[in-house]
Amino acid sequence: MIKTKLTLTALILLIGTTQLMADPNSNRKCCEPQPMGGIESLEQNTVYPLLDRQEGNEGNVILNFHVDKNGIVSNIRVARSGGTMFDKSAISAVMNTQWSPAMQNGYPVAVNFELPFEYRAK
Repeated sequence: MIKTKLTLTALILLIGTTQLMADPNSNRKCCEPQPMGGIESLEQNTVYPLLDRQEGNEGNVILNFHVDKNGIVSNIRVARSGGTMFDKSAISAVMNTQWSPAMQNGYPVAVNFELPFEYRAK
């Protein structure tokens, strides 16, 4: 299948910081969860829907999801739909990618994220 070039305006945007309490004025170490293998692994799991590609259809999808302290993804929901097939492709990419958890002060923590996907026929 044809893979899409996944263009992310920001790899991952933190939308729920209630569990990740990083004080901007402190020296505490904090990092967001990441796809294991980097953005390339997420791109490899993202498939441009064949019919949409053939017809030149394009779309933007924004997903919200939860990554727990073990890197398990759950509660995926479409915050902005790019069309049914694009939505399914983005959800599948997130579900089929392994994630490392967010870290705060050296400990894994659960967080909620917003992740944009952009599908462009090129």
